[in-house]
Amino acid sequence: MCNHSAHHAHWGHHHGGQHAGRHWKQQFAQWGYPPVNVEELDDQYQIAIYAAGYAKTDFQVKLEGDVLIISVDKPGNEQPPFYGPRRMQFKPGSFQKRFELNSKIDKEAIHAKYEEGILTVTLPKLEGFETIRKDIGIV
Repeated sequence: MCNHSAHHAHWGHHHGGQHAGRHWKQQFAQWGYPPVNVEELDDQYQIAIYAAGYAKTDFQVKLEGDVLIISVDKPGNEQPPFYGPRRMQFKPGSFQKRFELNSKIDKEAIHAKYEEGILTVTLPKLEGFETIRKDIGIV
């Protein structure tokens, strides 16, 4: 499984350049936010996205061929009325994460749940691709 959103092919061209700060802010939403954990278990893969501040209905999870797309399309440009000094270090906005799926995954059985600020997408493995664990005796 590959998380395409984690790669930024031309980062080196802008790092330290004239518009590096602006470019970094634009790219942060694509590869740095929200944080994602991908774990392979014996019988499934699990993708966990830390996405506090969203409603379950904000998420779109879809499959296009061999690519799983998880996204939120949430306008984030509106500013609340200004009543004095404030600090906003977190503001949920739009994002998209793309994962290329391998042939081990049962695409018909993929399911997702959103609970306590974490979106968990479960990708069960097809029969025969489960991890087999066995203790081997030493002679």
